[in-house]
Amino acid sequence: MAGQNVLPCVAAALWLCVRLACVDGQWIDGVGELAVDYYRARDVKSVTALGCWNHTERHKFFRTFTRDGGMLVQFVPDLAVVYPNQYSKGGMLIDATCESVLNEMRQMGRELNKLLVGNVYWLFVENPPNDTHRMADEDLLEYLVELYNDRFRLLDTMPYTNVVIRVRSPVTDGWTLVEVFKPNRNARLVPEVIVTEYGTMCGGESLLRKSLAKLSARSAARRRNLQGYSMPCGMAITSPEYFKSLDDRNDVHDLYTKANFPFIRELMYDLNFTLNMVQVDAGGYKRNGTFSGLMGKFQNRSIELGCMGCLMRTERLEVVDFMVVTLIIRSSIIFRQPPLSIVSNIFELPFSVGVWLSCVALMVVYWIAMVALRCFYGAERYTVIESLIYLIGVMSQRGNELVPHFNGTRLLMFSFQLTSFFIITSYSASIVALLQSPSRAIMTVGDLVRSPLQAGVMDTSYGRVYYTETPDPDVQELYRRKIRPHGERSFIEPPEGIGRVQHELYAFEAEVNAAYKVIKETFAPEEVCKLHELEALKLPPFGIPIVKGSKYRELMRQRLMWQREVGIIKRFNIIWIHQKPQCENPTAGYTSVRLVEMRYLYCFLAVGFLAALLALAVERTWFKERSVWARRGRKIIKAKQARARD
Repeated sequence: MAGQNVLPCVAAALWLCVRLACVDGQWIDGVGELAVDYYRARDVKSVTALGCWNHTERHKFFRTFTRDGGMLVQFVPDLAVVYPNQYSKGGMLIDATCESVLNEMRQMGRELNKLLVGNVYWLFVENPPNDTHRMADEDLLEYLVELYNDRFRLLDTMPYTNVVIRVRSPVTDGWTLVEVFKPNRNARLVPEVIVTEYGTMCGGESLLRKSLAKLSARSAARRRNLQGYSMPCGMAITSPEYFKSLDDRNDVHDLYTKANFPFIRELMYDLNFTLNMVQVDAGGYKRNGTFSGLMGKFQNRSIELGCMGCLMRTERLEVVDFMVVTLIIRSSIIFRQPPLSIVSNIFELPFSVGVWLSCVALMVVYWIAMVALRCFYGAERYTVIESLIYLIGVMSQRGNELVPHFNGTRLLMFSFQLTSFFIITSYSASIVALLQSPSRAIMTVGDLVRSPLQAGVMDTSYGRVYYTETPDPDVQELYRRKIRPHGERSFIEPPEGIGRVQHELYAFEAEVNAAYKVIKETFAPEEVCKLHELEALKLPPFGIPIVKGSKYRELMRQRLMWQREVGIIKRFNIIWIHQKPQCENPTAGYTSVRLVEMRYLYCFLAVGFLAALLALAVERTWFKERSVWARRGRKIIKAKQARARD
């Protein structure tokens, strides 16, 4: 009797073991096939798996992924050894039925956020509890959301992360795929059903691709809604004494803040979030491993977004990511070319060396001809020296009392006077043109260093930094010789610097936006034509920063790129950035002759005066000595005559 009772129990136990083995096999096979279809629909090439599967089950997974999916699969003992690839798509397969895996995820806490990036696709394999056969589909979905809200309360499953929960229906034995995300860190998970009853449908990968495409189109607006999240945002105002409002276009200071804030404002309306602003006094640079100003706020992660544009420096990439280039500001050295008379002797420029030598040769020829005529006729009363002085006087348009007595000499003098007339006319016309012409002496920064111009720099937070960091030797020499010796007096405001450019021999390095605004307000049209520019500092572009590794980065980057595509960024750049004034009439106006243009004449006058005094002294000494020798000679003659009489 006892043996008869034992046999049915053994048979029932054997049937239950076989049934459980079949169920487990179907479970493993279903998970593998679904994971392959999902990851192939996402174009993933490598998958990292974490679960409590034994060697046999892992072998099934490996064979399914490599044979059917053509993907690499790696089984890891824990998530701490996983480092996501930044340049390709990857998959993360998690067995949520394994309690040890869930415990490990809880222990990692916020460290798990490093793996929640846009190019990593998470797939959680979830087995519903035993009583879910009494639940409707809506109740099952609500149960999953509550369950994962508890698991992900510390995780940043933001709109552009990819987290999918796979749960098996206990009724139909099919699969339901649910994608979840948070609109912001403080919100609850929002579920998006991809497909239901996947196990009872056909199509596999193609079905998932269509479902994911429909989901993306359907949930795009919901993912862009951050539900009024108060975004910690930083802004640098480096010149608060001039600041009135973010819409004040009359103030050229902090252009990188004011010109970029409209993009942030449009982004705020587009994504439905608010700004919790923090104001600092500088963009921030790295000193002894620590950033100051706005970058310091990003470093300690007290702000999420920059409400302004920042220079895209390499060192700043340690604490921020730049989403899109919004503004390019040029910094140029603006100056007027010094007059030609300042850098050259304009009285020697009209003729080339060959022409000057030809003039000298002409005088020599005529001098020889005049001396020859004097010797030939013998009746001309001028001496050799007088003929030379006559030629010099005629060439200088000076009169002379030398009167010829023969027609040959008269014809020679007439031809020389006519030739000198045309030479002097050409020379005088060239002098007038040169007095009105600017020079081209300064074409490079090196020419500016060697010129007589003084130099100054617009007072900006980055000016001092970039002048000390520049690798250009000419710019370094400019800083050492013309800027640094004057200390803080070299860093001035645009109105003062441009005013000095207008009235002095001065070169002013400034943001072209600020310089152009002052030039339009203060310069006459003909003065604009005399301005020249040199680029000394090559500033990097300005970009909108966001904290390093932010989960909002991809969402905001796409919306900022959309602003660029539809022309919003270009429109605000036109509004905020002043365009270069155009030279409308380059021939208008004239240049007055000043003392500086005449300095070589004064030098020549002084040299001539000294030469005349020297000649006078020589002549007086000569005549005095000759008279002394004459008296001595007369005395000697008288003495000889007296001795002869005796």
